[in-house]
Amino acid sequence: MVVQIAKKIVGCKKVIGMAGTEEKCKWVEGLGADVCVNYKSKSFEDDLKKALKEEGGADVYFDNVGGSILDLMLGNMRRYGRISACGAISSYNHEEPTVLKNYFNVITQRIEIKGFIVLDLFSKGKMLEARKTLVDAYKDGKLKIGDENETVVDTKFESIPKTWLKLFEGGNTGKLVTKLV
Repeated sequence: MVVQIAKKIVGCKKVIGMAGTEEKCKWVEGLGADVCVNYKSKSFEDDLKKALKEEGGADVYFDNVGGSILDLMLGNMRRYGRISACGAISSYNHEEPTVLKNYFNVITQRIEIKGFIVLDLFSKGKMLEARKTLVDAYKDGKLKIGDENETVVDTKFESIPKTWLKLFEGGNTGKLVTKLV
């Protein structure tokens, strides 16, 4: 959704996606990313820097991952860049925190990092406006929403934790939906 919103609603000039396989990268590009880099590739860091080179870095980064990818992005943000922190999946199952070697760039590049939880839109009175924007974009054919953008896993209640571990294994494309059977 972030790729589609950035490209097709906000109108970002260049959208760079990240995914863990070449197949998923093609899928992300099909959603509207100008380029997608495979974070499991040996050349990931070079591929990302190449994708960012023309712009001189990223102006905005939507982070669901945290950890080493966030650290890499901190080293590749433009001055006054903004990061929306929505998750930290890379560290959910680690006891030791990730050390951010590029953290000082928050200061030198004047990077703004802000936590993002969609439920905040309710407290700010913006949920209806956001919903209308998304519904209108869907009606206009700007958003792809459907089975091809989610992985549905039939699961017994007692197996929910095992199903959710698929998120850490790359066992889904798009949203992972748990369907209780």
